[in-house]
Amino acid sequence: MKNMKILIHDERTDALEFLLEGIVNHGFNAGIAKDGPMVIDMLSGERYNVILTNGSFLKINLDQYFGAKSKPVFIIDIRDTKEQNEAMESKVDLCLQRPFEASKLWQIIASNIFRT
Repeated sequence: MKNMKILIHDERTDALEFLLEGIVNHGFNAGIAKDGPMVIDMLSGERYNVILTNGSFLKINLDQYFGAKSKPVFIIDIRDTKEQNEAMESKVDLCLQRPFEASKLWQIIASNIFRT
């Protein structure tokens, strides 16, 4: 579990700080991607178990997306509203709506680390 790597992609600074702090406090390793193309670059260079994203990285072209998903990675889309990114639901493993309890996120991550 300590070798688990989580890739964070979120344009919201407050969300990025919250997620990064939680990841480090749980003993996981983290990577931070600033945009969709950077997510793809990071996935091609390293292995991540989980991606936490606000969904905009999923606007990449389908070839890039399926290349990223060919690796075993669990994608969690963190949304600001229920309606946001509904078209992207088929591309993610789980959607969470803000605000959510941090304990729920860590429970989800812990229950899915062995899937990847």
